[in-house]
Amino acid sequence: MRRASNLLLLALLIGAAFGDARSTLAAERNFPETNQIVGGRLLDFWNGNGGLPVFGLPISDQRSERTDVGRFAVQHFERVRLELHPEIAAPYDVLLGRLGDDLLRRLGRDWRNEPNQGNPLGGACLRFDETQREVCGPFLDYWRSHGLSDPRLNAYQRSLALFGQPLTGVKRERNTSGDEVLTQWFERARFEYHPNNPNPYKVLLGRLGAENYAPQSPNGEPTRYKNVTLPELGRTLTIPVGFEIQLIAENLRRPRFMAQDADGTLYVAEQDAGEVTRWRDTDGDGKLEKQQTFAAGLPIVSSLAFTPDGLVAATETQLVLLRAGSDGIARKQVLTELPSGSRDLYGHRTRTVILGPDNKLYVSIGSSCDLCVEQDPLRATITRYNRDGSQPEVVARGLRNSVGIAFRPGTPELWGVDNGRNGLGEQQPPEELNKIVTGGDYGWPYCHGDRQPSPEFNDPVRCAGTLPPAWTMTAHTAPLGLQFYDGLNFPPAFQGDAIIARHGAAASEVARISGYDLLRIR
Repeated sequence: MRRASNLLLLALLIGAAFGDARSTLAAERNFPETNQIVGGRLLDFWNGNGGLPVFGLPISDQRSERTDVGRFAVQHFERVRLELHPEIAAPYDVLLGRLGDDLLRRLGRDWRNEPNQGNPLGGACLRFDETQREVCGPFLDYWRSHGLSDPRLNAYQRSLALFGQPLTGVKRERNTSGDEVLTQWFERARFEYHPNNPNPYKVLLGRLGAENYAPQSPNGEPTRYKNVTLPELGRTLTIPVGFEIQLIAENLRRPRFMAQDADGTLYVAEQDAGEVTRWRDTDGDGKLEKQQTFAAGLPIVSSLAFTPDGLVAATETQLVLLRAGSDGIARKQVLTELPSGSRDLYGHRTRTVILGPDNKLYVSIGSSCDLCVEQDPLRATITRYNRDGSQPEVVARGLRNSVGIAFRPGTPELWGVDNGRNGLGEQQPPEELNKIVTGGDYGWPYCHGDRQPSPEFNDPVRCAGTLPPAWTMTAHTAPLGLQFYDGLNFPPAFQGDAIIARHGAAASEVARISGYDLLRIR
């Protein structure tokens, strides 16, 4: 048995991968098997360091993704996750994620406490002092015969850069293909022994990339669901397998939108009370307790947004800056007045405020009616303000009631859901998800859906100059909430996806009730 110690490049290579900086950058390659494209430095790296057998097929696009150590451009493959770090000089600008370590932690396995299993594979062994593990026989042969292409590294260092150190001993496990195989986990890989395969395919790399990216469907299976009953509500909800749901707060007075501060305190806009309240789990039971009324006297308060100046609340008539005093109660400062009032039953009195990546406030102001030509230029718009409420500028118009608005993380893209008009029957018009373009006109009241003229105006020429929705939903389902997932608790496949909360159609509007759900838009 050979002993390996003093791994000089361990600190340098944790999470790292190498490519030849002198190689010519590949343009892009389409993989029809997964309908994904790999390009630039990532394709150059993929081609130069083992390709399909080592990395597998791409299973995501290249996108900005939040990780536990920061936000990077990331692309997921069947066996690895590649990260692009342009701030680092090539060839170290492409790094490999530590998926072996990550996935073991997600499975609740502490590899440090797992026993060694001897040498069931036979053959010579190499010991790694840092993890107190050995790699033996065919696994050692595979480890030594594969590595990243960096001429500055010796063979041992190239293998270490690709796979990392062994974290577990050899044990029998069932992989996601249903095969029972001997496995050994490494920092960035899982080796699997398939004795019935012909050489040189007896040792294969596990599909860690797919298992990490979408653990509920690593082989592309349809999403499976389960029913969960919440006894506090007496309701049964349907959620995806692998997720849990629970009631965390009760006795709120028509809560609308929420905002969470850095220490986890939740601020809730309680519309019927005209208050912003603070909630926190103080006893560790997983439920939130009301701490205090942070601000009162805010008629039809609908949404909240944290800014560098404090918490901004949007009421029907005002944007109000809330800053905590020494007693924990907010001091209120009116930033600007907003259009108010409703002409008919379907006029809109809620306002949504968010902070943009340009450090400005974006406010959605719904129409005053179901169908009319507005006299106030700020109605049926998304309008941008400086943080002090000055210099209103209409970003987009023709949005009847775009309650949910959000910026896609890592991009300057603004998106919004819009609620369509009434009076066209149960099937029309569709509800909309729009990519908001500065200066864009989205059609209301003259058009609906994919630039269809409203019969009251019948102006197809005008509609041809408006912007169509990016995606449509069933009529009258009332999409109100929009959030792009940017957390770390869901699988990485959810990163950057839009989550839409639909209020649902009223029984008085349609014969068949629909909505009342959360939609995930990829």
